[in-house]
Amino acid sequence: MSSTRAALVVIDMQNGYINDKSRHVIPKVVELVERWEATGQPVLFTHYHNYPGSPFERLIHWPAVQHPPETEMVPELVPHATRAHAVIDKRIYSYFTSEGANIAAREGWTDLVFCGGANSYQPSPR
Repeated sequence: MSSTRAALVVIDMQNGYINDKSRHVIPKVVELVERWEATGQPVLFTHYHNYPGSPFERLIHWPAVQHPPETEMVPELVPHATRAHAVIDKRIYSYFTSEGANIAAREGWTDLVFCGGANSYQPSPR
């Protein structure tokens, strides 16, 4: 990996994805972000927004992560997101939105390192 052309991408570390099974991930992600920041390399965050009528709501009846506080970033990472290279708001479950792909291409990043919680920790439908 070429560390001079790498970026850390923190995926969807939002309140709506955190529960008792996933809470232990937060300090690990914070530690990784702090270590990455210390190298001077860029950090990006993604921020997922579910929406009424989304495929997740229509197909699997999952209406979560549509409103605060579920949509808000976990408090431990807010200071890091504030000084991040970018926070990408998205409506799909991927970093590779037009915005994400354009940022990576514009900056010339050849390596993206991803971290965050596992999708299996999604909240149950209400």
